[in-house]
Amino acid sequence: MVRIDLLLSGLTACIALIGYLPLQGYLDPFARFFFPAALLAAAYLQVKGRALPPRVLTPASILLFLYLAAQFSLSRLVPVTSDLLVVFLGVRLLGERIGRNYLQAFALSLFCLAASSLYEISAIFLVYLFSLLLMVAVALVLLTFHAQDPAAVLPSREAKKVLTVAALMPVASLPMLLFLFFFLPRTQYPIWNFMNAPAGKKTGLSDTVQPGTAQAVSEVKGAVLRAVTPKVPEQQLYWRAVVLNAFKNDAWVREPAPNDAPAVTRGDAVLQEIYPERTATQYLPALNVPRAITDLRNDASIDGVFVSRRPLDKKVRYLAESVLADTLQTRRIDRDFYLRLPERISERMRGEGLALARSGRSSVEKMAALEAFFRGQRLTYANTGLPVGGDPLDAFLFEKKRGNCEYFASCYAILLRLAGVPSRLVGGYRGGTYNDVGGYYLVTEDMAHVWVEAYLDGVGWQTVDPSAWALGRVRSRQVRGLAMYADMVGFYWDKAVVTYDLDKQLALVRNAGNKARDLRLPPWFGKVMLLTVPVFAALLLFVLWRRQRPPTAEARLLRRMLRLLAKRYPGEIKGDEGIFELSARLNDRHLARFAALYGSAVYRDRPLTRAEAAELEEIVREASQDRP
Repeated sequence: MVRIDLLLSGLTACIALIGYLPLQGYLDPFARFFFPAALLAAAYLQVKGRALPPRVLTPASILLFLYLAAQFSLSRLVPVTSDLLVVFLGVRLLGERIGRNYLQAFALSLFCLAASSLYEISAIFLVYLFSLLLMVAVALVLLTFHAQDPAAVLPSREAKKVLTVAALMPVASLPMLLFLFFFLPRTQYPIWNFMNAPAGKKTGLSDTVQPGTAQAVSEVKGAVLRAVTPKVPEQQLYWRAVVLNAFKNDAWVREPAPNDAPAVTRGDAVLQEIYPERTATQYLPALNVPRAITDLRNDASIDGVFVSRRPLDKKVRYLAESVLADTLQTRRIDRDFYLRLPERISERMRGEGLALARSGRSSVEKMAALEAFFRGQRLTYANTGLPVGGDPLDAFLFEKKRGNCEYFASCYAILLRLAGVPSRLVGGYRGGTYNDVGGYYLVTEDMAHVWVEAYLDGVGWQTVDPSAWALGRVRSRQVRGLAMYADMVGFYWDKAVVTYDLDKQLALVRNAGNKARDLRLPPWFGKVMLLTVPVFAALLLFVLWRRQRPPTAEARLLRRMLRLLAKRYPGEIKGDEGIFELSARLNDRHLARFAALYGSAVYRDRPLTRAEAAELEEIVREASQDRP
């Protein structure tokens, strides 16, 4: 035998735990430890058959609310609300085990799970949600038994049937959920980031490059984007995002170059379906050199930079068409603009550049000479122990000889300008980890990179990566094993769920409406429908009529007896009593005979025999003739 109250209490504890677990990492210490304590206390009270009365829980709830609400502020709206939900859920578990309290615990658990999505939503959220809905469906069925009799018990076989049917209800609703997925609106998460960012400079894309601002750069390996595209050669894995072409207080910045002619890229196109992570910048990275970006409104520049017209504060998707080329062709540039120099250049750097400018060599020869100079300096690629101070670039080239891509690219571009060769920096990402299972590249923050473009007359902007000449160059990392599969699951969750936003839903509706308007039916379609619909309706009514079972002899006799009793005893027949209970209350001799004979057959799951049916007919007839 299975006790319904124990089963319902256990399910309620599991439901509450599912609501708590996704939130526990974001809760304040008081709420984080209050809930497990309340859960253990509720289990102890269940074993003892007791519960805390409302006269205790109501004042405690008020005091807890005042304590937590005192920490409220606009910046802590969601954290305080999450703490309140979890604490109230714990309090609810300590209360009396009645239907209202169970329903409140279910609702609070759902609210807690919803609150967790304000911090982070991932594929595991779907597991939590489906588990919670499954358990709530089963618990609601058990609650109907509990409402009739709190001490009800079921045989093991019957309990198994009830639980199986209850569990199948949410499973059967999955097709409808999938259907509604395409039409119901949804939001994007997380809405806010409440985690404190660590101090110090980190790897990542920036629209300003100024070497020497930090002695070390910490590597952040968070995802930047995922690009669904075929594999490309490793040496061509440059993701272009921003071009820095001018100086402001010795820092490379981006300014418009009004006299440049439009650039042209030639070669075979490579298509990428790109899913960027949320970011504060609005640059849209793509393989070098991008021709066009679609499916997301953007502004394109002649130097191959694309900027989104809307903040990238939610998961989006865009299509990029690129050419894997190291040259961006253009007929005309503003040479003076690309030869401007920063305010401070060391004498050693100025001497190297000017000596090269006076050598009379061509631009290609100057670039080759600078490459030989860099290789001869035996520079080391590093993110720690970076030169800082008054002239970090000079210290990098001639003294410490260690630095990251910002040092390499800045020194090379400035030396080119000193030598009379127009140059600029390109910021983006270098490399990528290809997920063979998912068929996409994963690009992370630690792959952020800066390289150089030098202008050659008659050729265009030529890509040069001075960091490639360094000793100890950091290569892109590889992801294998479970990490590859975990990233793929998260990516396809974003692709199928998170990036399917309201805009795409409206587009789906618009496309369906356009197709419906363009639909042209043949001229005979109306006549066929005019004949078919009435015939189909008639067949449906006939089938329904045939499927309608006539009342059985047992049901017919019982109905006649109850109608007769309603006439004999006006207002006494309520309709919610069994025939034996009715017979005991009315003390009617005809009804007593009817109940005994009727119950001996029907209540033992066998049909009436002809003799029994005839005898019941006679009892009903006698009762109709006998006056009370």
